[in-house]
Amino acid sequence: MPSISFLGTGSGIPSADRFFSSAVIRLGNIHLLVDAGEPCVHSLRERGTLLSELDAVLITHGHVDHIGGLPALLQGALVLERSKPLAVFLPEEMLQPLRAWISALYLPEEALGFPLEWKVWSDGVAEVPAAGVSVTPHANKHLVRAYRGLPGADPSRPCLSFSLEVQQGEFRALFSGDLSSPDELSSLLEKPAVVLVSEMAHFSPGEMAATLRGSEIHSLCLVHLSEDQAGDRADLQVLMEELLPTVQDVILPADGETLDF
Repeated sequence: MPSISFLGTGSGIPSADRFFSSAVIRLGNIHLLVDAGEPCVHSLRERGTLLSELDAVLITHGHVDHIGGLPALLQGALVLERSKPLAVFLPEEMLQPLRAWISALYLPEEALGFPLEWKVWSDGVAEVPAAGVSVTPHANKHLVRAYRGLPGADPSRPCLSFSLEVQQGEFRALFSGDLSSPDELSSLLEKPAVVLVSEMAHFSPGEMAATLRGSEIHSLCLVHLSEDQAGDRADLQVLMEELLPTVQDVILPADGETLDF
C-alpha cells in the first residue's frame, strides 16, 4: 500500500511546531524524499534505517525551506555508513551551486562512501528514480514571481521551479511544490489522481478550489500554509470540504503523520 510520511509541513516562515518542507513517498520497497527542508535528517533517523534506504531525493526548487536540510542528510548518510547509491533530482540552476556548497562544508562527494548521482529536471520529461516508478516534473513560475521582484535580483536567472507527478501503476500522486498560481496545476489535473499534496501559502482557498473543482482527486493534503491559515487549520479544512464536495478526503497533515493510500 503506498504511503506518504509528512516530515515537515511548514511554510518558509519559521514555526515552533512545524518543520520545513519534506515528505517521504513509500511505494513498496521504494522510498522517495520530496524536498529536503531541515531538519529532515532527524526525522529520517527517527524512522529506523530509512536514511540508508532512500532511493532518491526529489527537489522541487531552490528555496532554502525546501533544500536547506540536504547537506545534513548527506552527512548523516556518511556517518551511518550508507553504501546504497542515492540519486538527487533537481533544477539545473541548482546543480553547480549545491555541489560547491556541499564541498565547502567538508563533504567531498568522493568521501561519502556511496555513489551520489545528480539528475537535472527537464520540463515534462519523465525520470525513473527506481524500477517501475516514474516522476514527471512540470515547470511553474513560483520563483520567477518570488525572486525577480526582490531588490538586486538578477533578471537573467532562469528561476526554475517544478510540480511533480509520481506514478507507479494505478497509483498517481501530485506534489504542487510552491506555485505562482493554482492554475499551474491544471495540466496535472487532466487525469485522475489518488492524492494531491498542495501548498497553500501563496493564494486563497477560493482560488485553489476554483482550480480543483471538477478534477478527479480522491485525497487533498494541504501543507505549507500561510501564517494566518496555520492558526485556523480546522476552519480551513471545513471550508475546503464545503468548496470541494467531490473530494473524498481533505487532510491537513501534521508533521510526522503518515497516510496510507
